[in-house]
Amino acid sequence: MENRVDGIKISTTSGGKTDAETLETMSINVPDPDFHDFDKDRTERCFEENQVWAAYDADDGMPRYYAMIHSVISLNPFKMRISWLNSKTNSELGPLNWVGSGFSKTCGDFRVGRYEIYNSLNSFSHKVRWTKGTRGVICIYPRKGDVWALYRNWSPEWNELTADEMIHKYDMVEVLEDYSEELGVTVTPLVKVAGFKTVFHQHLDLKEVRRIPKEEMFRFSHHVPSYLLTGQEGPNAPKGCRELDPAATPPELLQVVVDVKEEEIVENEGNERASQEKNHAGEGKSQSPVTL
Repeated sequence: MENRVDGIKISTTSGGKTDAETLETMSINVPDPDFHDFDKDRTERCFEENQVWAAYDADDGMPRYYAMIHSVISLNPFKMRISWLNSKTNSELGPLNWVGSGFSKTCGDFRVGRYEIYNSLNSFSHKVRWTKGTRGVICIYPRKGDVWALYRNWSPEWNELTADEMIHKYDMVEVLEDYSEELGVTVTPLVKVAGFKTVFHQHLDLKEVRRIPKEEMFRFSHHVPSYLLTGQEGPNAPKGCRELDPAATPPELLQVVVDVKEEEIVENEGNERASQEKNHAGEGKSQSPVTL
């Protein structure tokens, strides 16, 4: 069974305009999660005023756009009054011309765009934690416990000519400490748990923990909703691992992997068993009576 989500394309540098030239709808097939039903976290009744929600983009369908919810007009039919958040610069992070090169800004300071009426529930991924800055600025930065996708091949040399094949490669990380302007943010890699589509665990090697400074916050592609498994979700639910929302997880990271070490053990055991059986068969043959 598959869910469907809509991707939207908006102009985040022009006040959140969503006219015919800047709005595009597409459908993406999303596999079901292993345990947690993330769709329950984005029903009509989940939306309230003064919330910020992430919305799917039309690049590769990941949640890189943000909207401020001003009011929920009605639930059936679903209708809200919202403003898209926008930003014409990324100077609060560094001099890199990230926004000017056409990339979506997912961390930093944002402005509230013009009001509009919006009725597409499936455009939205999840509620976002935010703080209010000076002069009405909306501040969105990675928080402790968040899961984010990082651009694996990110380089400050990226621009509008950078190939999609280079851009659309990701690594998942869990944030260990809140972002600070002085230190940036500390993260640890997440590793896929064998046998599951959407379950990950922290990398066991502490040497893999890394600090991403303020000037490199452009590495952060998008925030990924996650659920910490308690072990009660099912007979095989791995307690303490994180399940990631498949609608915000790049498809290549949703492939089920098999533990190579387990495969090798099974294979070695099989070879050893076959060898023993062969030896037993040989022994039995040599001990059998010879008929003249």
